[in-house]
This record gives sequence, structure tokens and C-alpha cells, in this order.
Amino acid sequence: MQLTRRQLAAGILGAGFAIPPLSLEGVRAAEPMAAAPSASAKPPELDELFKPAGLLDVALSPDGTQIASLRVVHEQVPNPNTARGEPKTIRKNTAFVLLNRSADLTAKPTYVRVGEFEVEQVEWASNARLLIWVVMRHDQKGNLYGLQSGSYFYPLPVRRVLSVGVDGASPVVLFGNQPKAVRREFDLGNLVDRLPKEDNYVLMQKWESGRGCYGLYRVNVITGEAQLSELGVRATDGWYIQDGAPVLRFDSNTRGTSFSVYGRAPGEEHWKLIRRTRRNEMQRYTDIDVVGSTQEPGVLLVSHRAEEEEFSSIKLFDIRTLAMGKPFKAIEGADVTGVAMDEADRLIGVSYKRDRQEYGFQDPDLARHYRALNRFYKDECNLALYDASLDHSHFLFQVTGPRQPGQFVYYNVKTRHVDVLGDQYEHLKPERLARMETLQVACRDGAKITAFLSHPINTTGPAPMVVMPHGGPEVRDYFDYNVWVQALCAKGWLVLQPNFRGSGGYGKSFGEAGRRNWGDRMQADVEDAVAQVVASGVADPKRLAIMGASYGGYAAMMGVVRQPALYRCAVAIAGDFDLIDSLAFSRKEDGADSETYAYWVSSMGDPKTDQALLRAHSPRQRAEEIQAPVLMITGTDDTIVSPEQSRAMAKTLKKAGKLYELIELEGEGHSGWSESNRKKVLAESIRFIGKAFS
Repeated sequence: MQLTRRQLAAGILGAGFAIPPLSLEGVRAAEPMAAAPSASAKPPELDELFKPAGLLDVALSPDGTQIASLRVVHEQVPNPNTARGEPKTIRKNTAFVLLNRSADLTAKPTYVRVGEFEVEQVEWASNARLLIWVVMRHDQKGNLYGLQSGSYFYPLPVRRVLSVGVDGASPVVLFGNQPKAVRREFDLGNLVDRLPKEDNYVLMQKWESGRGCYGLYRVNVITGEAQLSELGVRATDGWYIQDGAPVLRFDSNTRGTSFSVYGRAPGEEHWKLIRRTRRNEMQRYTDIDVVGSTQEPGVLLVSHRAEEEEFSSIKLFDIRTLAMGKPFKAIEGADVTGVAMDEADRLIGVSYKRDRQEYGFQDPDLARHYRALNRFYKDECNLALYDASLDHSHFLFQVTGPRQPGQFVYYNVKTRHVDVLGDQYEHLKPERLARMETLQVACRDGAKITAFLSHPINTTGPAPMVVMPHGGPEVRDYFDYNVWVQALCAKGWLVLQPNFRGSGGYGKSFGEAGRRNWGDRMQADVEDAVAQVVASGVADPKRLAIMGASYGGYAAMMGVVRQPALYRCAVAIAGDFDLIDSLAFSRKEDGADSETYAYWVSSMGDPKTDQALLRAHSPRQRAEEIQAPVLMITGTDDTIVSPEQSRAMAKTLKKAGKLYELIELEGEGHSGWSESNRKKVLAESIRFIGKAFS
């Protein structure tokens, strides 16, 4: 039986085990640990690419005087219990927090030991209190936490939030006054709002097992005590908070594809429906994507694009009147999708991406500082604003790029000095990673698209190439680090990522150019990008493969339909292979009158009027044309693209006498796979492509 999202949240009932209390005895002050040595300059192995980060997270205190960095030392130790087919060894994590004074980062830091736990993130609840997210996957005997449903076991980690003083003193577990919940609930780590005006409180949500819905709790970070503030309904996913009070509530269907947004302005008693909407491929609400608050009660900042507008901008939305204002902050030629705010809900700038991360700052001086930081990194990285002090003079940035999987830096505006706090993956040095170049591709109809070509290190002459169209389809690839790209390049292969028409981020017209063109124009753009790279002489035309996931899985399969002699093989992961079946699945699961179903009809075609087009654009209907071997991978519990798509395609290929393989990932959905299955997908893909290239 497949479990829904809310069944998983509530599923601890009747599971028959208890979660032991989180030990706090190990939290103390101590000496910092030595950094790991650097790796040699050679392409990384797959295990290295999936080796967990040593520096997980950083946080800046509201006054900017202290920097907390969450770090972990990882070791492999014998697994005391190898039931359920688990490996012989498990990872032992020793987590700790380093506390530095921003005024002197060379001074000896305070060291707070968290203990032998997996940790996720660190936040400042106030200038004097830290929050640390802790995850437990195994009990004290080594058994996995999770749920048994029929014959299948669903691994589910246990999440808790530890609150601790800056000297490592007075540790508490949040929700500590609810011992039953601490013992038996899986997730007690859902922070909704940090309540910056109240140093000792935060807002969190917890599944109410007895009521079958989420509850919103006011939690004391000093004592751990939690008090129920508000109950949702069974469909509620969460809330948006303004000035300490919930002003928006988000409800969804069990698949998480159709959403209802409710509003309650300050002073109002009842929730009112604002929009019925869907989340797009970037997990953003399409009609009212709230990105920040304002100082005016009931007025929020939203990223929005009106029907007549080409790009999204930041607008003011009034919950009381339901009025959407005119563009408040817009950037020419780019979707403005987010904002950078301080803890007092003051706007620092708007966030947008072209090929790399960019900001439109409120303060022109900050814009100059940001440009200088980009020059410091030779304009080869993305600098994401990660944290800011209330006076906007201290900043933390996360730096990523094709050859930089993650680095945290501190920047002092007054001194104009940048300090590298550390690399998240010290073993992945830039010289070991593939470089990426940006291409402008001239398409056959005169249009131009952007593509990214990544080059393996230590490779000369024409190299094999893997074409990797993105999912969505209305998302896009960026000039940034990508573990799939690095894994393929480590084998000596080029990787091409075309942003074909139908991709998001290039404006409404560009995105809509892909509507009802899944099997023709969007595919032609990919083919034109391949042809341009091959014509340049860097790619071996006799060793080309195509690989993708979700829409990219569809594009890979359609690629070998349209160009049977071009590719040596295809890897299609969680793809739609019969568009008629895909639409029928959405109609059944989302409803014929849902925003989600209407979107897919506009994207793929209308089954009432476009039957011939849908058949022509469906790889399963054209399996006889495929000549290259095909590898399909699907999750057995995928609720977005049914695994029946891959199973039916496999039957059709078998009947047609074609070469194929089908791998099913037991218990996995459309995304969010376990680390072991993510590695498995890449390992199997590399094996399959390598065999075709040999």
C-alpha cells in the first residue's frame, strides 16, 4: 500500500515502538577538531561525490557579532544490526558547533559538542540562544526508524530541535513538555517563524495524531515548553506568519499538486479562500507566491506575473482587500522570484537569476560591495545572500559554482573584508571538477537558446558526450554545481545541458513556446544544441548518449525516437512515455476541474481535440522507431509520474524486440530519494552508458 504524505506524518500511531529521549549530556565546551587533509587532483569517484559535507551550515547572530558554524566528522563503523538488508557498516557522525566573534575570526572559537548525531542546520533564536536540528535514522540497537505498511518498510528519520546557550549550557529539546510527542512523533523539527521580536519564543508546527491535522505551536526556546496556538484542518500543510500571527494558510490534496490558499488579515476571525492554484516545477505557487512581509499589517510581498506580463516581479498583496498591486520591484529581462529580508522584515534586495545568482539591492552601496565580491570570485560563482545582521553591515554568503560545491564566507561592509569560513566539501577541490562554459545555440528556425557544456578534466580531442535535458519542463539549468554533471564528467564524458524552448526563467513567451510542442520544437532545440557542439569538434559524434529525469526522462526517450541513429543509448528516469495516459492520470488524481490538470492539458495537448498530436508526441506509441538500447528507472511509489508509465513502456519495447532495462526503486517517489538510491541511479546510468560507449 502506498502511504500518502499525511499518512506518513500520522503513521507513528500503532507502529509499536518508542523513540528514546535525545541525550543532552554531551553538550559542553571543548577544543575544536582538526580539518581534513585535501584530496589529490584527480576526477572524483562516485563515493566521493556523495561523501557528506563536513561544514553543513552557518548562521549570523542578529547583532552580527557572532558566527555559528555547524560541522560534522564522519566515520564508518560496524552496523550492530543488519536486518532489512542494511549494509555492514553505518555512518557515525560527531557533530559540533564553532562559535566565532566576527570582530576577530583568528581568535580561538568556542566549541560546542552536539554529540554522535546526524545534524541538519543551525539558527540563532536570539543573540544568546542557538537552535540545532538533529536527525536520528537508527535506534540504539541499530534498527531503522520507520513504518511497516503491508510487506514494505518505509524508513523515516526522527527530527528534533535542540536549543542551547552560546556557551553550550542549558540545553533543552523543543516540545520537551510533551513527553509522548517526544517519544513517538517522527518530525518535531518544523520551524514556521523565528518570532524576531520575542527572543525566547518561536512558532513551530506538529502533526496532531489524535486530530488528524497539523497544529501550530508557540515554543519557549529556554524551557522547551510548547503551547498550542492554532489547529489546521486535515488538508492543511502549513502557515505564513506576519508579525507573530498566521495570516495565510496553505491546504493541499494528498498528492501535493493542487493547493488552496486562505487568508486572515490582522483583526479578522475567519479564514477566507484567496486562490486555488498549483505549484509549478520550481515548487512555487503560480498565482500567489509569497516571498516576504512588509511593515504594514496584512500586506505581503509576492512574486507574481500577470497574464499580460512577460516576467515575474515583486508586488504588494493586501490580504484584507485581496488586491494585487502594480510591480513594486522588477528587473528587466528576468523573473524576480525572491527577496532578501533581515530579521525585522526590512527589505535588503530582490533575488533573481539569469545564468547566475543576482540581486537588486535597495542600498546602492550594497550593490557595489556585491559586485566586488563577484570579482573576488572572478565572476565564476553564485553568491547567495545567506544571512544578514540587523544593521546590514555583516553578511554571510554561500558560494557555489560549477567547480565549487559549496563555501561559506563572512563579509564586513565597514572593513570591506571577506573571510572564508570554510568549504562544505573540502575533498572536492576546484582542480578536480569539470569546468562549465555557456553556449549560445542558433536553432534551425532562427531562434537562439542557451546551453551549458561541461568539460571533463585531463581530456583532449573529441570526447564522448551525454546530453542531459532538464525536467519540468518549465524550469531551467544554471551555471552552477551539479552532482550528476560531475559524476558523468568524471568518466571522461562531456555533458550538455540545453535550455530548450519551454524552459522557465526566460519569460512567458519562451516558456509558452513549448506548449503542445513536447515532441517537436522542444526536441529540435536539443538536437540543434547537439549538432552545434559536434560541429565544433569537441564531441565524438559516434559516442553520444541522452539522459534525463521527469520531463528530461521523456525528452531522452523521445530523443531516440526522433533520432534513432544519433544516440548510442538513452537513460530515461521517471519519465512520461504516453502523454494520453499521463493526462488521464492527472485527471483522475487531481480532478478534471483542477488547476493542475488544466496546466498539463495546456502543456501537452487536449485529449479531446489533440489525440493525433498526443500520439505523435508519445514515445510508447512510436517504440518501433527506437534503435538504441534504453534504460528506464522509476520509483514504485511515484505519485507525480506513475510507475506504470515505465512498466507499460517496457512491455511495448519487449513486444517490439528492442533492447531495454527497467529498474524499479522500491518505496521511492518522484524525488527525494535516499542517498543510497541516488547513488544507485547514477551508478546504473554510468554502467549503461559506458557499455554503449565501449
